[in-house]
Amino acid sequence: MLAGDIRALRKARGLTLSEIALKLGRSVGWVSQVERGLSVPSVGDLRAFADLFDVPISLFFSHDVPAEEERGVIVRAGRRRVLGTSETGLVEELLSPDLGGSFEVVRSVFAPGAEMKAAALRPTEEAGYIVSGLFDIEIAGVW
Repeated sequence: MLAGDIRALRKARGLTLSEIALKLGRSVGWVSQVERGLSVPSVGDLRAFADLFDVPISLFFSHDVPAEEERGVIVRAGRRRVLGTSETGLVEELLSPDLGGSFEVVRSVFAPGAEMKAAALRPTEEAGYIVSGLFDIEIAGVW
């Protein structure tokens, strides 16, 4: 699961193995081995991955295993993986079973007054809906 999560995060951010290796000060081969589950990163390495991908380090640690009949299909509220922190004003929870599928569902909760300092450019299609409050968004320079 760890290997797949690291690969999925890298791909979701449109980064190459070479770019990750350069930013971590590691070899491309080592990053590739981590992504394939052939090498186990240290806690320090996981912290570096977390900083690079802007996710909490806890994302990389074990989570409760769902019942066999739910595995890969259902994610109960208590088993959601948190992808953000309240300090940033944005907390996201992974509603789909993992980060490696062709389709991801993420619940994003923005704190009142929260704003993203930098544009989030992702090589994916995204959709959303607002449950409550107001939300200003800029897409391709249009508000």
